[in-house]
Amino acid sequence: MSYFPRNKYHAVRSYSNLLKREFDSKAEARRGEELWLLEQAGMIDDLQYQVPYVLCKKPSIKIKIDFVYWLDGKVIYEDVKGMITREARIKMAWIKEQQGIDVWVTS
Repeated sequence: MSYFPRNKYHAVRSYSNLLKREFDSKAEARRGEELWLLEQAGMIDDLQYQVPYVLCKKPSIKIKIDFVYWLDGKVIYEDVKGMITREARIKMAWIKEQQGIDVWVTS
């Protein structure tokens, strides 16, 4: 029996030896490594991980975008989802309406 709480969507936290950091899922770790390699090759710039945005101060509602980076002079906001939940859809619609941020969803 495992002492670690299970994710309800069966995502397994994964450690990237390449990046020396932990990710929320294997898919997110894989994509993080891909983006890091693209940054090393000069194809993207200023890669950031787990960037928080405040949607509402009271009650405190936030969204964390998995990856934010520059591609061809534009800021790209990317989130890895195995399954897009209702909550995720609402938060992504909210951040688009409030801050004009369009989040790319990858799996």
